[in-house]
Amino acid sequence: MRNYEIMFILSTQLTDEEKQAGVAFVENTLTAAGATEVKTEIWGDRKLAYPIQKKENGYYVLTTFQADGTKFTEIETKLNINESILKYMIVKND
Repeated sequence: MRNYEIMFILSTQLTDEEKQAGVAFVENTLTAAGATEVKTEIWGDRKLAYPIQKKENGYYVLTTFQADGTKFTEIETKLNINESILKYMIVKND
């Protein structure tokens, strides 16, 4: 098991409940794929470096976890389906 982190951006046009549901969706997707020690840090609303889907601001969330790298295809497939997630990036922590 290696340490990873995922930074994802949700739309700021979502309600607070929908934002929390989006965060819970990502956490549940990670744990369903076998990730452990899932910890989420909410950064909140920030200006995007460039427009994404004609949006200027995003709701940033950082989640750290431990997982086996072979499950990322399954995780990314589920994240791509969710329309509330504008962008995400998974990186390995050393």
